[in-house]
Amino acid sequence: MTTSRTGLTSRPRLLAVVLAAVVVLGGLLPAAPAQALSAVTLTATVSPGTVAYGKPVTVTGTATSAGRPLAGARVKVVQYTSGGGWVLVDAVTSNASGAYSYSFTPTWGRTIRTELARTATHVAAASTSTPVYVQPQIYGSAVSGDGSAKPGAVRQFTGSVHGGLAGKRIKVERFDPSGWVLAAQAYVQPGGAFSVPVTTARFGNQGYRVVMPSQAGLITKQLGVVDVGSYGGTVARYADSRACYGASALPGPCTNNALGVTPSISGKAYEGDTQGAFSCYSSDVTAAVPSCSYGSTRGDALRVALTGDSHAAMLSTGLLQRLTDLNWRLDTYLGRGCVLSAPIRGDTCETRSKALAASLGTGTYDLVLVTAVRDTNKAAPEADPKIAGYAAAWKPIIAKGTTVAAVSDNPTLPQAVLDCVDRATNYTQASKCQTSRSTAFTLSDPLAATVAAVPGSVSVDLSDKQCTATACGALVGHVMAYRDKHHLTATFEKSLAPHLVERLAPAL
Repeated sequence: MTTSRTGLTSRPRLLAVVLAAVVVLGGLLPAAPAQALSAVTLTATVSPGTVAYGKPVTVTGTATSAGRPLAGARVKVVQYTSGGGWVLVDAVTSNASGAYSYSFTPTWGRTIRTELARTATHVAAASTSTPVYVQPQIYGSAVSGDGSAKPGAVRQFTGSVHGGLAGKRIKVERFDPSGWVLAAQAYVQPGGAFSVPVTTARFGNQGYRVVMPSQAGLITKQLGVVDVGSYGGTVARYADSRACYGASALPGPCTNNALGVTPSISGKAYEGDTQGAFSCYSSDVTAAVPSCSYGSTRGDALRVALTGDSHAAMLSTGLLQRLTDLNWRLDTYLGRGCVLSAPIRGDTCETRSKALAASLGTGTYDLVLVTAVRDTNKAAPEADPKIAGYAAAWKPIIAKGTTVAAVSDNPTLPQAVLDCVDRATNYTQASKCQTSRSTAFTLSDPLAATVAAVPGSVSVDLSDKQCTATACGALVGHVMAYRDKHHLTATFEKSLAPHLVERLAPAL
C-alpha cells in the first residue's frame, strides 16, 4: 500500500495551528488573581531615651501580621541623617514570638526607627521614630581650697568625664543676680580628666556650677550649685576702725586713751544692751520655737540656721548686719532653755526638740550654727549627759549634707567681777575687774565635747577674743562685754562676729 507524501506532512501543520489557537484563546481568558500581601505592624522602643555617654541603649519591639508573630523577619535598625535620609545601623532577626532586640553604644544623639523590607508575602513596614539623647556624665567634681581664701584667689574645679570626650569643652559658670555667667572654661584632657581654674569674684559666698555644654550631638550636662566661700580678710573688712576696740584688742595689751567704755557702765546701762536680740524668741518652753528669716535674697545665698537659747539670740546681733554682704540667708530658731537635742519622752522640751529636728534635718541648710549656755550642774571635767543628746540630734542633720558648727559658749564671770564694774567710774578702774581664766571656764561646755564625738561637725572657739591667756575681764577693748555673768552685750557681739565668720571659713 502506498501513502501520499502530502498526507504525511499535513498532520504536523494541523497540530501547530491547533496549538497556536489554544495559546491565543488562553490569552483572551481572565488570569487567576495574585495573592494579596499581608500588612505588618512593627513596634520599637528605645531605652533609655537619654543615655550616659559610653553606656548602651537597647532597641526592642515586635513584628506581627494579622495579630500573629512574624518570626524570622529581618528587622533593620536605621537612623536619620542630617542629609535627610535613613541609613542602616544594623539588622537583627525576630524570634519565634516576633520579638527582636538590638543594643549599641551611641556617641552622639540621633533619631532611631526600625524597618521591614517588602517580601513576597508582606508589605514594607516601619516603626515610629524615637530620639536618643546622649549626655556626658561628670564624676568626682571638687573645688580646691576652702572658704579661708580671699576674693580674687584662684580655685581649681576638677573632675572627670568619659575618656572618649577628650578635647571637648567644659566650663564653670558663676551665679549672678542677672543669671548664670561664664566664669572660666577649659578642655577635657586625654583620659577624661579636667581642671578649670576660676578666679573668685566676690567676698562671702557665691554659687558656681560645672557645665559640659551641648556640642557634637551631645546634650548639656550641668552639676548642682556649689557654694564657694571667700572669707579671707573678714576681720580686716568688718573690724572697727578704732584701735583697741572690742574683740580685736586681744590678745593685747591694748589701750586707746581716746576711747571711753561702750556701752556705758554708769547705772548698769550695759544690762539693757540687747539691740533686738529677742525680737524673734520664745521664753515659754512649752510653745513652739519661732523662726524668722534675715539677710540675702540672692538665689545662691548660703542657707544658714542659728539655733539655741538666749546665748544664741545674743550671738545673732553680731551677724544680722553682715548677712547681705556675706550672701547668707539666716533662719533663726531661738528659745529659752530648749536647745537642739534628742527628744526625751515626757521632758518639757520634747515637743520643741521634735520640731527643731524636723526643721533642721531636711537638708535645706548648708550650715547650722548651734550654741547654748554652759552646763551649770556639771563641773569640768565631768562628763555631761547632754553630750549624747546633742550628738543624737546632730547626726541626722549632718547625714543630709549639712555642716553643724558649734560655737563654744562664753566664759562665765563671778558676780564679784560685775560688782567691781558697778563701783568703777572710768575705764581704768573697770578694766581691772576680772577673774582668772581657770575660774571663768570652771563649768563644762558640752558643745565642744560633742564635736569631738560627732564626725562632720566643727567647733569654733572664740575664747582668745574674750580672755587673755590668764584672765577674763568684764571689759574687752573698751567695750563692756557682759550684760550679766554669762550673757554678752550686743555691742561686744558685733565686735566678735568678724572673728566668728573668719574662723568658720575653713568649713564653708
